[in-house]
Amino acid sequence: MATQTETGTIAAWKDDRGFGFIRTKSDNKEDDVFIHISSLNNMSRRPRIGDVIHYDLTEENGKTKAINAIIEGVEPFSDGANCNTALIVAVTAIISSALTAILIKFVL
Repeated sequence: MATQTETGTIAAWKDDRGFGFIRTKSDNKEDDVFIHISSLNNMSRRPRIGDVIHYDLTEENGKTKAINAIIEGVEPFSDGANCNTALIVAVTAIISSALTAILIKFVL
């Protein structure tokens, strides 16, 4: 993953609306940066007030916002985690089917 250029902390977060504001190094509320949940791709949890955020800046419709953000200390979801889950489900289904077939054979 590329290194993000900025660091700040979540100063406000509206979880029901999926956005908040990052307090920058200046520690001045007027310099807070907007962040949308879609900028936190692949994070294993949603942000909380006080979280340290590493991010890049972009300008959209004349407004500055955070993109490519990560939450410090929070592991992103990995593609491998999804594969492991699918494998566990498949193995469980096979074992369950085999046990069911054995029980039916001996009960009937």
